[in-house]
Amino acid sequence: MPNISDILTDGANRAPESTALLHGGATLSYRDLDAQVWSAAAWLLRQGVARGEVVASSCRSELNSFVIVMALARIGASALTLSLIEPRTLRVATARRCAARRLVTDLPEVDDAGIEPMLIAPGQFAGGAPAPEPGARDDDPAAPWLVIFGSGSTGTPKRIDLSHRVSFERSEKYVRALGLSSSDRGLCAAQYDFAATKQRFIEVLSAGGSMAFWDRDHRDLIEACGEDGITVLNANVIYLERILARLAPDASNVLAGLRVLRVSASTVSPTLRERVVRQLTPKLYVAYGTNESGIISLADPREAIECPQGVGKVVEGVSFELVDPQGRAVPVNTVGVVRVKGPGIIDRYVGDEVASARAFREGWFYPGDLAALTGSGSILFRGRADQMMILDGINIYPAEIEQAMLEHPSIADAAAVPMNSVAHQDIPVCAVALREGARVNGDELIAFARERLGVRSPWHVVIVARIPRNTAQGKLQRGELFQLLGQALGIAVRNAPPG
Repeated sequence: MPNISDILTDGANRAPESTALLHGGATLSYRDLDAQVWSAAAWLLRQGVARGEVVASSCRSELNSFVIVMALARIGASALTLSLIEPRTLRVATARRCAARRLVTDLPEVDDAGIEPMLIAPGQFAGGAPAPEPGARDDDPAAPWLVIFGSGSTGTPKRIDLSHRVSFERSEKYVRALGLSSSDRGLCAAQYDFAATKQRFIEVLSAGGSMAFWDRDHRDLIEACGEDGITVLNANVIYLERILARLAPDASNVLAGLRVLRVSASTVSPTLRERVVRQLTPKLYVAYGTNESGIISLADPREAIECPQGVGKVVEGVSFELVDPQGRAVPVNTVGVVRVKGPGIIDRYVGDEVASARAFREGWFYPGDLAALTGSGSILFRGRADQMMILDGINIYPAEIEQAMLEHPSIADAAAVPMNSVAHQDIPVCAVALREGARVNGDELIAFARERLGVRSPWHVVIVARIPRNTAQGKLQRGELFQLLGQALGIAVRNAPPG
């Protein structure tokens, strides 16, 4: 089995002087980057790190984080990134859950009790190794290269182990779907700490392209894209809204250098799509996927606008079906439960047999999402199956409420959830965050919704300062949202797990 770190060695053999990474205004060639990873791999082995061991990593420098993750993969160990933006108690609990006994860090002050620190000195791996240490590379890695955690329906995060094979297969799907090549330069708005960002690096580097780290504290994202010659930008709705909020109303095509603006992880409303195409770039791609499966579908620039509520067509290599609760296929334009199978999909959650049995059945992965298929094969995402509302016998999907509300010019973000009712079963409630300077009240928004949704409109619209979402991926933090709604309405809202 290939080792995921081979993408660097392959690049060094194919085009050693080609740029692999841009960091802090400097470039790092494939040859130099591969040498740094060899140096880090040898250092890890000298510290006693063994194949199959899970090693935690918390680094201020994203370059250090990248080198350590790749070095751990090279020796056949597994990387567990503990983001410094998370509270210490959560970092410690996560490390213990994975039996991680060591923490690689470039921060002397990091104190995670019970984990042996392995401090990286400044510039420790610069210059690389004079020659690869014999036996350092695991030729047939059995352990996952990456350990990540996804949200859990029971409130307990689900452990997902990504093997070298699975990530290679995911990379191949994306390279084909986006036509990635050695001429591409990529950038992710989200930090390297996040699993999705790590996968984006693998995709572009496997195609022979280069990736740029973005100094969020000192550089504007638009300026960084222009100065670094970025052709593939990966962002979520949160970042796009931040960019658009700073632009003049007549701004046009400010990201003209992009070949691809890939957006995923949360609902991309028709209004936002129109604004992105008008002010940022017409090269908008909307993707749908999960931590467990990688990419499932992709809307190209034409479809992203012509089917403004869709998430595109299924990508090559993925089998996609919509079924009823009995596992029978549903007709076109009918909402069903999503199930997928194919390359790049994991087959279980580690240490959670109940969740595994629910999500992985007879070769299919059930992400817990609802969708409908149009006659032309476009996927219309309808939200989470466990969040579907039934009001007086009428099925209501959160996505249809959210998409309708996002058509209002004053609304920047929206999230719909159910409220318990003895008489009606579920009553739809929608939280909305307004654009800066907007002035509108809840009654006006309810009237706006009724004109578009009729009996499926929310009974309550609550204006909040912000919709609580994961900053990196834009995923709704339901536990926090339900608390906000309960406080605002003074009533009991159906419990939902965090995430």
